[in-house]
Amino acid sequence: MAGKTVADVAAFDLYSCFPSAVEVAMKEIGIADDDPRPISVTGGLPFFGGPGNNYVTHSIAEMMNVVRAKPGSFGMVTANGNYLTKHSAGLYSTEPTKGPWRREDPKKFQAELDARPKQRVNTTPAGTGTIETYCVAYGKAAPEKAYILGRLDGSGDRFVAMAGNDPAMLSDMLTKEQLGRKVMVSEKDGRNVFHPIQV
Repeated sequence: MAGKTVADVAAFDLYSCFPSAVEVAMKEIGIADDDPRPISVTGGLPFFGGPGNNYVTHSIAEMMNVVRAKPGSFGMVTANGNYLTKHSAGLYSTEPTKGPWRREDPKKFQAELDARPKQRVNTTPAGTGTIETYCVAYGKAAPEKAYILGRLDGSGDRFVAMAGNDPAMLSDMLTKEQLGRKVMVSEKDGRNVFHPIQV
């Protein structure tokens, strides 16, 4: 709506509830990892006490200081909610809008998103696959379970699976990188379970 590209933005304040949120935002907006422009003008959400604390109002206020210090520049502030499924973005500048401001119908953008290819999720996976991300969950004194999101070999479908209390496997998952590791996945007692494939 502003007629600007990412190259026109001098500074960003990307919503930073978690490091993954910043990484996802950079990838989707098109900001390279080595981009010299600031991705936070406030220092980030961790310095404001966590989510739900009016952080974005502070980042907008600080972005106004940034663009006022460099008249004519543009700064972008983003926010998100839920599981990175709800997004907002504002572009700020000392330059006023030329002509009357008109909001574009969000349905237009939603239609463009809906028309894109979708990743299929297999809720009853079976066979071999590759770990794309993982988490080891602790009980009171030690790790008790592991969860993975993976992609099935052959179909490329995504899946979710878990593993129970196997101390040796959980220890291995805590001490060695698991991204890209091959697993066998199947259904057991109504749950998707995985077992690493030894290479």
